[in-house]
Parts: sequence; C-alpha cells; structure tokens
Amino acid sequence: MEEEQDQRQFFKDLGATAEQTVEEVRGVEEDYFAVLQNTLIAFPWIADIAAKMQSYADQNFVDALKFSRELSQAKDIQDFVRINVEFAQKSFKSVVEQAEDFAEACTAWQQSQLSQLTLCSC
Repeated sequence: MEEEQDQRQFFKDLGATAEQTVEEVRGVEEDYFAVLQNTLIAFPWIADIAAKMQSYADQNFVDALKFSRELSQAKDIQDFVRINVEFAQKSFKSVVEQAEDFAEACTAWQQSQLSQLTLCSC
C-alpha cells in the first residue's frame, strides 16, 4: 500500500515538474512571437504565415499542459506508459497535420505572389 502511494506521489510530482517546464517554455515562446510581431512591421507579407505558426505553437502548448496534467494522474507504470504513448501519437498526428496546413498556406501565398507579377514586354 505504501509503495502504491509512493508511486502515485512520484507521478504527481513528475506531472507537476512537466507542467512547470511547459509553462517556462511557454514564456520563451511568447517572447519569441513578440519579437516576431515587431519584425512583421518590416515584412508584412509574412503576417499570415506567422499567425499560422503562432496558432500551431498555442495548440502544442495546450496539448503539452494537458499531457502534464494527465501524467500527474498516473496510477502506475502501465498508466504512465499509456499516457506517454497516447501523447506521442497525438503529437505525431498534430505535427503531420500542421506541416500539411503550413505547406498549403505557403503554396497559396506563393501562388498569390506569382499572380501579382506582370510580364515585361521589352
């Protein structure tokens, strides 16, 4: 019984540490996007792309916080492994979806830029 309580406390502490780490990284990410927003003044044509990247980062942090909270609820090593595997699978799927969406956005932007070009007849 005591070993089970120790194990639960370990997972609770591990989840709390993971959540704290995610929050600290979130602060760095917010600083990065603040700098990026200032850069957009010089390069307004990348605003849509930057907004997409920001939305991906926001979703990834929401998912990471959810993971850290679930991790703190693990009852045993099997539960711990299940939570990690589910998070890894969801993260992989999310990265693939974000990459596809980003590629489509970049392609659309490139096509819009090409359509604005005019041919010079010399």
